[in-house]
Amino acid sequence: MFSKIKKYVIGFFVLTGGVLFAFLSGKSAGRKQEKLGGLKNKIKNLDKSIKKTDKSQKALKKTLKSRKEALEEIQSGKYKKKKFGADETADFLKKYKK
Repeated sequence: MFSKIKKYVIGFFVLTGGVLFAFLSGKSAGRKQEKLGGLKNKIKNLDKSIKKTDKSQKALKKTLKSRKEALEEIQSGKYKKKKFGADETADFLKKYKK
C-alpha cells in the first residue's frame, strides 16, 4: 500500500514540476517571440531603406537646386550683340553663300 501512495506522490511532484518548468522556461504556447523576431528584422530593413531613399532625395534636391541656380544665372546674364558693318556682313555672306 505504501508503494501505491509513493507512486502517486512522486507522479504529482513530477507533474507539477513539469508544469512549472513549462511556465517558467519562457516559451509561450503561441511562440509569440519567434513570430515577433521576424517582424523586428523586417521593420529594421524598412527603416534602413527609408533612410536611403531620404538621402537620395536630398541629393536629388541639391542637384536640381544647383541646376536651377545655374540656369537663372545664365538667364540673368546680359549678352552684348556684336555690331557688324556692311562690309563685314557682305564678306560673311560671300563665304557661306557657296
